[in-house]
Amino acid sequence: MTARKPLLLLTIDVEEDMPGWEITDPISVSNVHALPHMADACAELGVRPTYLCTYPMVTNAESSAVLLELFARGDCEIGTHLHPWNTPPFDGIPGIERDERTLPYYQFQLGAERFRAKLAVLHQALTDMLGEAPTAFRAGRFGIDAATLCELLPFGYEVDSSVTPLDSHRGYGGPDFRRAPRHPYRPARDHVGRRGDLGIIEIPVSVGVTHTLPKAVLNAYVHMPKVFHMRGVLSRDYLGLLDFAWLYPARFDLPMMKKLARTLMKEKNPVLNVFLHSNELASGRSGRLRNSMEAAGDDCIQRTKELMRFCIEEFGAEPVTLTEAGRRFAQELPLP
Repeated sequence: MTARKPLLLLTIDVEEDMPGWEITDPISVSNVHALPHMADACAELGVRPTYLCTYPMVTNAESSAVLLELFARGDCEIGTHLHPWNTPPFDGIPGIERDERTLPYYQFQLGAERFRAKLAVLHQALTDMLGEAPTAFRAGRFGIDAATLCELLPFGYEVDSSVTPLDSHRGYGGPDFRRAPRHPYRPARDHVGRRGDLGIIEIPVSVGVTHTLPKAVLNAYVHMPKVFHMRGVLSRDYLGLLDFAWLYPARFDLPMMKKLARTLMKEKNPVLNVFLHSNELASGRSGRLRNSMEAAGDDCIQRTKELMRFCIEEFGAEPVTLTEAGRRFAQELPLP
């Protein structure tokens, strides 16, 4: 599967304030006011972001007003981002005796039926806000599995972006996507990280290494046990070497992301999917930007802008929304 030029996505998880990545009570949504600044930066480049929204952001009057203003501009998409711990109904987590509203858990832990109930509530809230049904989805904490992915189909979702190839969330009890495809694909009915024939397109977050490696070497690299610290030694997380990265401006620096983008293009990946959390655009509202200076959030916006400018100028990348990209690939990946 190839494209004449790569598609450029900016997919932002629009979620409540989570300083230190901790759940707060009461829930606050003040980071939403950073989104218009991000939108202005995008508009300068012709980038059309996709805002994937949680239940608190959709149902709070303050944040929903901002989201509706962005939607009215006509240069973005608004989709669904489900945090199960703050999306009703609250019927508990099977096998866990704890108030689910205090635990940032994964949607797959609910099973299909309980997840479906929460999805129905959030989907309706978004539909009521927008006047149309959302068609793009991302699981909170990337916590998707085949059963919950299949639940998206009856609601009319066309595209998902919950897979982070080459990376694993098992250390936190989450999914392992190290063997997942790195190009857009139709997932299998029994495994979200394998190619299949589901009626939905998976567009992974852009994750990779900054040097082209043979497939066998790459597979061995990402499966090295962390106890040996080999992967850590080779990655920015430990020594700052430019090897493993995401197109994630709140976490990775611009030179590293440029190297990753060039590697993705050498591998003929048709998508550059840039990822952010909305609370990373406002200092003190996330676990990533901890200082109290507004400059930290502004720096993240500027770094995102420079990355997108690079992708457009270097590769001729075409900015599209998540659903627009999904529809392109649906044509290239027809159902049997």
